[in-house]
Amino acid sequence: MSRALFARVTGFGEATLARWEHGEVIQNTSNDSFLRLLMDEDVMKRLVSLTQYEDRLGREFSMVFYGLRSHWATALVRYEEFQELFGDAERGKLLNVLGGGFFWDVQQMFWTDMMLYLARLTDPPTSGEGKGVREYLTVQRLPGLCTDPVLRREVEELVRKAVDASEFARDWRRRHISHADFHRATDPRANPLAKADLRKVRVALDAVNAVLDLISVSLLNESILDLVGGTSRAGAFVANTQRLVEATQFIDSLVDPNGDLPATDRAAAKAFLRKFDLQPNWQNMRQVFELRKAARRFPMKA
Repeated sequence: MSRALFARVTGFGEATLARWEHGEVIQNTSNDSFLRLLMDEDVMKRLVSLTQYEDRLGREFSMVFYGLRSHWATALVRYEEFQELFGDAERGKLLNVLGGGFFWDVQQMFWTDMMLYLARLTDPPTSGEGKGVREYLTVQRLPGLCTDPVLRREVEELVRKAVDASEFARDWRRRHISHADFHRATDPRANPLAKADLRKVRVALDAVNAVLDLISVSLLNESILDLVGGTSRAGAFVANTQRLVEATQFIDSLVDPNGDLPATDRAAAKAFLRKFDLQPNWQNMRQVFELRKAARRFPMKA
């Protein structure tokens, strides 16, 4: 990166950077801490991206667009991780064995988070009146930032579709997440929450993506999908868990090839340990018992 671009991205003057580079002046503690943060590749990429957006879109438009893109990308990751963890019945059985109550809580937190992201992304841009007015980061701000009237009309139409597609999430937030609706809490016959499932979440995310992507392609000459990537953390967790399951089941099959002995069979455990020249003491036997018990708890088979 050139000194000029680094100065543009960080806000430091080129002359100041030159003096630091040549050892003429030592940066103070706060600037030194900032420079150390810039050693993080992700931080630097974000700053460069923001600078490029500002050059092409102007400051206000770039800050709004970049913020919305980041929030949408986080919501998409949350959706994909939810799908990875809870979108498959067999995987649900696996998680239930691992810690049923805990993963039920995780599922509810993920779902709540998705509802909040969708609502925030498509809410009205302001609320309140006069001095009490509050402003929000939402796709409804984008049409007013488009100077091209043709693009503005296209963005307005896509924003309307995104707002409609996300309306169910606002109902969940209003009557279930932010507040406990009195009628729902006290009357089982009260109106149920708006129907919501993973398909509707994906449709809403795609509708927001359509808004952002139109602007990105039209004004930045790139699709926002090209800027979103990474490895699913939930996928890595599931894959590692499956390997552990298969490992315990493999050990159980070595101890008891026919699968007809209790997990605490002492003779089988002793014979297994002796194959590996391990002492059949109580500590080693207990570990074999626990591994075999774990292997038989899981619904999956190697």
